[in-house]
Amino acid sequence: MATKTGTNSIGPKQAARAFHSVRFANDNGRPLNLLVTVDFTTLGIDTDDAYRVFQHLWSRVARWWAYRRAKDANLGTFDCYAVHEHPEDGPRHVHWFLHVPQKYRAALEAAILKRVEKLSGLDCLGRAVHFLDVTKPGGVAKYTLKGVHPAYADHFHMEASDQGFISGRRLAISRSIGATARERAGWKRKRRPQQD
Repeated sequence: MATKTGTNSIGPKQAARAFHSVRFANDNGRPLNLLVTVDFTTLGIDTDDAYRVFQHLWSRVARWWAYRRAKDANLGTFDCYAVHEHPEDGPRHVHWFLHVPQKYRAALEAAILKRVEKLSGLDCLGRAVHFLDVTKPGGVAKYTLKGVHPAYADHFHMEASDQGFISGRRLAISRSIGATARERAGWKRKRRPQQD
């Protein structure tokens, strides 16, 4: 019998990469400003299928984005990251943190809802998909990354919270704000001055 592959927490390197991605997006004038939460349990999607379903959702929304960007270069790159969670006695869900220009906000939400309906086979999603405006990306990053391994929580100045076992990748970052993009841009994290 095959063993399930997955993780019980976010590792320190993964967490650092996600925080760097948020800072990089901010420094580029494209802060992550929309948090989308998709509740797979409410959608009736099996825990083991949730990761694959989200991969399809990400891919389809990225294609939608590319089509719009071909018509309007000002839309910019598809900047986002996603964190999967399945806390004990809680739903299997994903937090998807994106940058979207205000003029495309309603269209993106509609595109996400339409694609979730198709992937789930449901006509009415109820509260299974939630959209939240974000004005403080750093705070939301800490919230979405709360599944970090407890041994590293202090390093990131945050509290860890067990977010359960996830089969598949727990964290995904778009290439546009990932490590290679940051390296190509010559981006370096701005260090806070040391206090005496």
